Parts: sequence; structure tokens; C-alpha cells
Amino acid sequence: MSMKLYRFFLTICLATIFSISANAYESIAFHCDQDTTLINNLLQSPELKDMAPEGRVAFFAKKLVGTPSSLKSQILEADTMVFTVDVHSFTPLSFISTCVALAKAYESSSAPNWRDFADKYENIMFKRGEATDFVSRFLYPSDWIADNIFRGNVTDVTFNLEGLAARKKEKSIDYISHNKDKFKAFAKPENYDRLRMLEMGFRNHQIPYISNGDLMNPKRFNPQAKDGDIFFLLTPDFNLDSREMGILSRDGDKLLIIQLSPSKDTVTLEELPFENYIKRNVKRIQGARIIRIAK
Repeated sequence: MSMKLYRFFLTICLATIFSISANAYESIAFHCDQDTTLINNLLQSPELKDMAPEGRVAFFAKKLVGTPSSLKSQILEADTMVFTVDVHSFTPLSFISTCVALAKAYESSSAPNWRDFADKYENIMFKRGEATDFVSRFLYPSDWIADNIFRGNVTDVTFNLEGLAARKKEKSIDYISHNKDKFKAFAKPENYDRLRMLEMGFRNHQIPYISNGDLMNPKRFNPQAKDGDIFFLLTPDFNLDSREMGILSRDGDKLLIIQLSPSKDTVTLEELPFENYIKRNVKRIQGARIIRIAK
């Protein structure tokens, strides 16, 4: 190939790459002007260098303590979906997805930035890694878990923790269709029809979990859990998998919870150790499923 022809093909390739890069981000909305700055600052934290991937998940979760809830505006009152980069307000699943996406973005480049985060966040927060419409957003934790395990983002370690007797609970998950009047988006027939198809896939769904007895025994559970493990607390509601979820943070021998608090509507580092939190709320918790970022 002549040098002239080589340069021509190189020019075409570079133009294509830059075109793809531009198009990849032109449809992303931002919560505010500070989003990209905050993301870049988080990804450039020097403490991250020697951490394990799950430790980075916990690190980012701590940095986001105090962030308010957007559950009402993003899920209950929304009737469309815009792919938004937002680290200033969360739903419970978007908080977890943000922490995992930040950890994944850090590993993806020698100089990670907000673009790496945006790619990872879309891949983790939306079905098949694509933000297309409202129903492409994960609405049930079990759906988030199954899809992200399939695509290699996380792993379920519930059955892999030594000395703990993991079990399975069977549930048909269709809470939203039974309460569709609470969700503005499902007034649209096309959204509701797709929701019902999704819920059909979760009939008689097998949910692995660790019993409350093991969770309330720190000598049994705490040595097996890692800083940055993700927990989903099973609810007794007959048609829902989980109402509470968050990230475990190790403080010496203690395990603490970082979650979007249902009572405070902000990301909160709970004062109670994990086992005491379970004890206090044991009537509305039926065990926990433990998920870990995949390496």
C-alpha cells in the first residue's frame, strides 16, 4: 500500500472514531454542571490505587453519603426516560449502580474520567446495557442482578460464603403491576404491556438468601463479607423481592450499612452495625442476598 493511500485510510478511520465518540455522548443529559467535575475528582482519588475492586465500591459509597433521593421524580412521577449522568440524587438501584460503575470506570483506563463512567453506568443501570426507554431501566433488584451477572459486571456470592447456610425462596414478582396507579409511566399501554412481559419472566423466581439468624451472628457472617459487598434485604411482601438494599462498609471488625435510607431520603451511613440493623428490623426482613463486583 502506498503512503498516500495509507494516509487516506488512516484519515477515514480517525474521522469514524471521532464521529462515534461524539455521537456516543451527544444524547447524555447532565443533572448539573458539576457532575463531570465531581466524577473526575472521585476517579482521581489517590487512595484508590491499592484498593481491591470491592473496596473501591465502598470508597465511592462513603463519598456519596448525604446525597438525596430522586425515587419520586425518576420512578414514580416519570413517564419517559432520559439517560442522565447524575451523582447528585439517587434511587436505591441507581446509587448501587453508580458505585459499581465508578469502580469499573477506574479499572478501564490509566486516566479514567466521566466518559468512562457514563459508559459503565449505562452498561450497569439498563437492560442489556442500553438506555432506550423507561422500561429499559431496572425496576426490580432481581432483574438488575440477573442481567448484570449475565454480562459479567457482578457475581452472586450468597452460596459461596463459608459456614453460612444459604437457601432459596420462591416468589412471583409482580408488585408494580398490582400498584401501577402509583407509577405515571404505566398509564401508557405500551409501557404496561412490556412490564407485564417482564414480570412473567419472574414467576416462581428462585431467590437465594442468607437467613436472619446468620446475619445477626457477627462471628459467622462478618468474616465472610467484604468491604463493598452489595446486599439486598428480602421483604415479606408476597410479590416483591426487595425493598432495602445498599453497600457494606467495614469498620474494623464491624460491618456498617451505606444505603439510600427509606426514612431519611438521603444516602446514609447507618450508625447501627449490620447485625443490629437486622435485629431492629427483623419483622420486615427475610434474609439477605449478597452480590459482589466481578473482577
